[in-house]
Amino acid sequence: MMKKGIILIAVLGLVGAAGALEINLFWSTTGINDPSLVYYTGLTNFQPAFVPPTPIIQEPPGTYDLFLWGQFPPDWAGYQIYGLDLVFQGNATHDVSVAYRQRFGNFRRWDGSVGIPLDGVMATVGAGGIFYDPNIPNLMLPNGQALIGAAHVTGAYSQTITMALGALGIACRDPNGNEVDPIVTPATVTFVPEPATVLFVLAVALIKRH
Repeated sequence: MMKKGIILIAVLGLVGAAGALEINLFWSTTGINDPSLVYYTGLTNFQPAFVPPTPIIQEPPGTYDLFLWGQFPPDWAGYQIYGLDLVFQGNATHDVSVAYRQRFGNFRRWDGSVGIPLDGVMATVGAGGIFYDPNIPNLMLPNGQALIGAAHVTGAYSQTITMALGALGIACRDPNGNEVDPIVTPATVTFVPEPATVLFVLAVALIKRH
């Protein structure tokens, strides 16, 4: 058990350093359309409920199911993320989150016998990680967008929720097995009132002044 733990730490010790290419994280209001699977922590095939993203950077204050996606560089077909450590930032709150463990055939995305929170350590020793390969049913689109997980988020006016790379970073390799060090850009949503709401608040304030 100790040996496997050491291997996992070694795998995830490859923190993304400054490089020419980026993996962009972004939030979406879509990702899994089966409510029973949105926060399912088990090892299963999520593919039948998989839907393309609806990217967002702003939302009205409220409570949402937000899905975290990653965008591979366009010429990275065949690349693999085999270790990933993410952390929540910002002052909006979340009460549950999950990283999708996706299973199909004999392939499983992440190692481990229990669920993984979105701000947890996702690692592979016997598993496969996230491949940029649309021919593998691994929650991946042909354009290199990959669904990572989901969070149940509540945000008040002007609050933000950000998902960024954690201390252990990201471990990637190219189709030849060579290590690569991408920059990972964080995903952020800011909670702001809709324009009509802002105008209404201003109108009420003006009326009260008179």
